[in-house]
Amino acid sequence: MFVVRSSTSGYGTFLHGLNASTGTDAWPPVDLGGTYWWAALAYGGGTLFAQNSDGVLTAFNPATGQQVWRVQLPGQWSFTSPPTYRAGVVYTAGAGSGGTVYAVRATDGAVLWTASVANGDNSSPAVTDSGVYVSYACEQAYAFKPDSGGLIWHHSTGCSGGGGRTPVYADSAVWIRDSGGKALNASDGTERGTFPHAFWDPAPAFDGRQGYFLEQGTLTERHSRTLAARWTFAGDGQLSSAPLVINGQVYVGSRTGKVYALNGATGAQVWSADAGAPINGPDEHNVSQPLTGFGAGGGLLVVPASTRLVAYGQP
Repeated sequence: MFVVRSSTSGYGTFLHGLNASTGTDAWPPVDLGGTYWWAALAYGGGTLFAQNSDGVLTAFNPATGQQVWRVQLPGQWSFTSPPTYRAGVVYTAGAGSGGTVYAVRATDGAVLWTASVANGDNSSPAVTDSGVYVSYACEQAYAFKPDSGGLIWHHSTGCSGGGGRTPVYADSAVWIRDSGGKALNASDGTERGTFPHAFWDPAPAFDGRQGYFLEQGTLTERHSRTLAARWTFAGDGQLSSAPLVINGQVYVGSRTGKVYALNGATGAQVWSADAGAPINGPDEHNVSQPLTGFGAGGGLLVVPASTRLVAYGQP
């Protein structure tokens, strides 16, 4: 398991590689540095990638924690968009003077291409074989060609501003979350539909055409084409985490520390547990902390609860 945490003695972040069976450090923590308390991770091709708030992108050997390469992303000074790995390339974005999307070769850190955008904040790229999708304030959403960075389309509302939201790609649509929620056709950026989305609501999760949206503290299942709600789940009234769906089960956490597993088709509760500390929602608006979110793999569900990391066996 890999996790980043804020420094307790000033700005900066640390990277931990943990033994999945015990939660103990598999190798000594690595100081990622950074002007603020933000950092984010991506994994792919047998390599772990970490990016700090200054735009330093580093590749690590996940077994040993040893650095493979390190690159300073050029042209920007504020980085709040988590990296994404796909097919040998790491995609990310930065801001400061306008905005820039980057494609970085995973083997050696070479910057393959860059593209200009209206902002560059808080939008982890959603990547498919045919598109790199990002979304910023005022619904400034873009699709770029993964191999060259050529612009495919730009969805614009005629205004711009600071901030952004990570888009979600599902069912041939790009789901953006600024000024409410919209589903854009992935092929051309035209609007397919709208869905309820408040300022602090996290990204939805999808399983085929079933979408799971946390809407002001209530988890709602919606069909990705009709957007009709089929079931809702309020839990203890303080649901906060971005939902995660695996093998037909949906996982969500609460500010009270409760963790819920639900049947994705019916919304029926399968199990619940207490993580022992509040589960904070992802803060997509500043660099006061690393982004929070559930993780899963190897038969484990991993939950960050304040300063704790708790692992559960997936049924």
